[in-house]
Amino acid sequence: MSLSVGHLFFQKIRSVAFTLAALVLAIGQWADFRDVVTSTYEGFITHFTDKVELKQLSHVRVGANLSFLETLFGPAKLIKVKDSEKKSQYRYYDNDKFLLALAVENGRVSAYQIISLQEGFQPSIGFSKNLLNSEALQNIQKFDGTFSTDTVNLRYYLEQATLGREGMFFEQQLGFIEYGSGSQTYAELEQINEQLLLAGDNEKLLPIVEKLRAKLIPNVYSIGELSLEQAADMLLTRYEFHAYFAHGKPQ
Repeated sequence: MSLSVGHLFFQKIRSVAFTLAALVLAIGQWADFRDVVTSTYEGFITHFTDKVELKQLSHVRVGANLSFLETLFGPAKLIKVKDSEKKSQYRYYDNDKFLLALAVENGRVSAYQIISLQEGFQPSIGFSKNLLNSEALQNIQKFDGTFSTDTVNLRYYLEQATLGREGMFFEQQLGFIEYGSGSQTYAELEQINEQLLLAGDNEKLLPIVEKLRAKLIPNVYSIGELSLEQAADMLLTRYEFHAYFAHGKPQ
């Protein structure tokens, strides 16, 4: 039995098509397999080390591309609009080990804030060799006499320092927040806020501040083009944090 040339041609085309389809299918299966392996590996690494999270946070910079950062952290879970005319926002990204907040203006990251949520999680404090959850505040930063604190809607303490040339003269805020890592209670926080309500007698206030700085282990820092008041404003209240990023009622 003889086959026509046209029939042989179409038979060859069909064979090639089946081969290509099998190849595409194999590539697709390999891609899925690779994604599963990568996801499993990262899950394993994340469970036993902090390498994945620390690498992600190492990409956070003032002026960083917002779209690129969201490929790492996913879309913001919470967005707070601060100034609609300037398109100024605070954008929040959660992780089991940290909470990242970005101050964004006209699509540009103007500052960022990192809160450690696990006691053993020690991200680097920008432009330094210091780590969160590592040592007392007085060993990391000199006190210039300015700080922000509260114990009503949120127990926190922040103080500011202007970074030098190596830190691009950005402002840095460093301190403690109640829902961050660490189980410290810091009774001095209440004492400081009581003194502030009593007109803030420096003779009584400063010794309490120094005592607090000697024991307070920072679990939050901010860096960028923002004031101490703005850094404090970026902090979520305990009710906001538990509503958006935690389960159960705030303590």
